[in-house]
Amino acid sequence: MIKMAPPLLRQAVIQSRLAARLSKRATTVVHHQRAMMMCTSSSATPPLYAQPNQYVTGVTNDQLEANQAMRDWYNANFPSWKEDPETIIATDPSLLENTTEEETENDSDEEELITNPHAITLPEELSKRNIRPLVAYLRDPDNETGTRNCDRLRYPGPNDDDFPLVPGILHGSDPTANILSIDPSSKVLVKTPWFEIQRELDRYASGRNGSFENRVYALTIFPSEDAYVGYHKSVRQLNKDDTTYHLDEETMTVTEIPGAPPEVLPDRTPIVENVLVIPADLQLHPVAHAALCVNFIRYHAMKPIKIPIRTINEEESPAMKKGGFIAFVNTFVECLVEEGGVIPERIELECTGLRQKDVVRRERLIIPEGVTVHPRVKSDFLVGTVFGAKGVGADDEEEEGEEAKK
Repeated sequence: MIKMAPPLLRQAVIQSRLAARLSKRATTVVHHQRAMMMCTSSSATPPLYAQPNQYVTGVTNDQLEANQAMRDWYNANFPSWKEDPETIIATDPSLLENTTEEETENDSDEEELITNPHAITLPEELSKRNIRPLVAYLRDPDNETGTRNCDRLRYPGPNDDDFPLVPGILHGSDPTANILSIDPSSKVLVKTPWFEIQRELDRYASGRNGSFENRVYALTIFPSEDAYVGYHKSVRQLNKDDTTYHLDEETMTVTEIPGAPPEVLPDRTPIVENVLVIPADLQLHPVAHAALCVNFIRYHAMKPIKIPIRTINEEESPAMKKGGFIAFVNTFVECLVEEGGVIPERIELECTGLRQKDVVRRERLIIPEGVTVHPRVKSDFLVGTVFGAKGVGADDEEEEGEEAKK
């Protein structure tokens, strides 16, 4: 015989267990319903089995059949536990196990990332040139200029509908579009979403070793009233039902709550689309390193652009493979890219054969096709000098001396 606890204590234990198994119960209900559908479609109707473990974990029908006290306790606390096929009645346990395995296989499928339908898609002629998209919005010259107003753009209040925006200006000449920088109308006040700038900073960094301010972007500008964060979100959807379930502990019923439908936003029309620009005058917070201001300069073919220098084949250098390094004097080289040419992310510096105290100059730069070094870059353009710890390259010098003697 099982010694029964006081009714109040038993009720408290049961309620705590019900709360802990709320999510598990919802999944089990779906499995039971599928199993019932399978049995309904079959010719012979199998017997129905009550599921006592929905109320007390681990309790089985065999235990109830072998223990009269347990059956009495279930009948006293849950009088209708055998009369609720919608929630606790299932068919043959073997069918239930099969449906559970199928559900587990479906749940193990990889998640799918559905791209935002409002995301900017560049035409092929721009994307193949190593150009990435950026989105900005017009800035109101009356209410969104000045220090205080720009601070409101950068740091919106908790009750504001806006999201962080980085103020800036689009300026510069573009002879292909008959735009001159001396014309006041060529300067356009813009505000760029903070996460758009931060995404590129995380990818390419900035400063001496970065390339964010040395890349070409296709900037699309929308009206100020279209600035809404929903246009920038990507929807991540799993290969499973988003339906949730609510358990009423008093009536012991489960209510099905369908998943929220995806947000539908109206289409928006850009004011300016796919303007080629180069970020400039980037200002970062001194502590948080978040973007505070960024301007954009119009770009066109054969306009000078500084491209970062990156080393290759360091293992082929006797000095660098033993701990040596290049003390860079210039980390960028000014280049011209022809019309329709691919804008390189870097100019490679060949390090093969570099020894300690060697001076690295322009002739070691590998210039890709369609790119030329700007004429004002001198032929003896200094990249840097090879340095290393004491003793680096000494063995090679001794070997060369012995070979010379022979």
